[in-house]
Amino acid sequence: MPLVVTSINKSLADCDYTYTVTGLVNGANAIVLPTPPAAGSFPPLGDWTPTVILAFPYATGGVGSLVTPDLTTIVNTNGAVTFTLYASGNTNVLLFVY
Repeated sequence: MPLVVTSINKSLADCDYTYTVTGLVNGANAIVLPTPPAAGSFPPLGDWTPTVILAFPYATGGVGSLVTPDLTTIVNTNGAVTFTLYASGNTNVLLFVY
């Protein structure tokens, strides 16, 4: 299954951006958040980079695998935010990005 990142228009209180990521596989997964001008993208000047990413794994009909974001890999290049998510198995995840 291909890796898909989707922005969610509604976020929890104090959360700047919320995404669903489907198709995570066991091991390292390179994540690219939506790029400007897409909904849920970061400012194109690249002057604001998230520092906190909370991952809540889920699997349809089962328990999601453990997912850990590597905060040291967050990079913002002209609004294109990339980072690595490590998963202990195939799963999907809900991301809250601050």
